[in-house]
Amino acid sequence: MNRYGMLAMRHWEQHAPGRVAAMGDREGFFTDLGAEVEAQVVELTRRLQAAPVGGETYRQAVGRLTSARVRAEEVVLAELVWIATPELPLTEAREEWEATRTPDLWLASWAERIRDAPETEPGTDEVEELAQSWAVTPEFLYGLLQAEIPDQFLAENAGVLAEAANIRFLRELG
Repeated sequence: MNRYGMLAMRHWEQHAPGRVAAMGDREGFFTDLGAEVEAQVVELTRRLQAAPVGGETYRQAVGRLTSARVRAEEVVLAELVWIATPELPLTEAREEWEATRTPDLWLASWAERIRDAPETEPGTDEVEELAQSWAVTPEFLYGLLQAEIPDQFLAENAGVLAEAANIRFLRELG
């Protein structure tokens, strides 16, 4: 496990002990996370490095490269390692998720946009990808596209949407 993996493990153990305790292969998870962090830091550092300036001294070059590395680490650690908020009880986490998730009516808007512009009708891959992300079946989405009133279709299938929301919440809870 590299230093990023160790850093992540210590941070998560302190700020999300429940998540760490629930992991089947804690060592493997943090080893993989550390490797991913390192790969992203290397790539972002490469992109952030400014071109050398003519007449740049050795110290200036080291400073420029070090600055790029530090900025890359800050960005990647913020995205992959630092847990912004401590663990919430499950009910509070669900309330927070419900308050911030995309509402189910977005699906009705999606279907209406396609109806208004049939040339934008999605391909099979796009429907399958959307079905996967919303935790519904492609058949559900095709039914929504064929519904005369998409909002009504969603209301009639509220149970399916509630179960899909449960699945998405648990998926994000990780």
